[in-house]
Amino acid sequence: MIWIINLLALSCMLPALSGCTLYMKTRYGAARPAEETPAALLAFLQKNHFPVSNQYMFSDSGTFCRELTDPEFRKYLLSHLTFDRYGTLLQRDTTKCQWSGFDQIRALHPDSAYAKKPGIRLDRILREITPFGPGATDHAGMGDPDFTVVVTWAKFIGRYNARLFVLDSAVRINHSAKIRTIWLNVDMQEAWKLPESRKMKIR
Repeated sequence: MIWIINLLALSCMLPALSGCTLYMKTRYGAARPAEETPAALLAFLQKNHFPVSNQYMFSDSGTFCRELTDPEFRKYLLSHLTFDRYGTLLQRDTTKCQWSGFDQIRALHPDSAYAKKPGIRLDRILREITPFGPGATDHAGMGDPDFTVVVTWAKFIGRYNARLFVLDSAVRINHSAKIRTIWLNVDMQEAWKLPESRKMKIR
């Protein structure tokens, strides 16, 4: 399902490739990106039995637009990023399906060596997000994890989110590492009052 990244575009981006939109709507209940509220997002999570703790969103429209137009961050959009204890991104094959990574996360071990990918740093992401929902804290309730998994999701992709939230099971069955999970929502927020030129679109 790599093509899902190509369905997303901000007006300030290069045009996205067309195709597969109808499939996403019929198979997963995807909809056009809409402006959301924290309450609406929590209701969606509860309705679909997705995790409601450790939920985050971008702090403002500026960080939202900056990250979604960043070519490196976009490789992990509606997917996940794994960082080591030093906040360095671990290398993974972004040519595989968005939700791949279950086995890798389940097998993470603090004593193992992993290939690193320069560029995106965890501290940068932590500075740009804010918690919402019950029990969320600035550090996702875990002060010194071995690894941090950041999963980006969106209400408008509907049931496709199940492919992302299943990573919670991979974290829970890993008894070798202390893993912090951050669920980062990438929907537009109503409170941002984005002008039409900066809204997310499916093309």
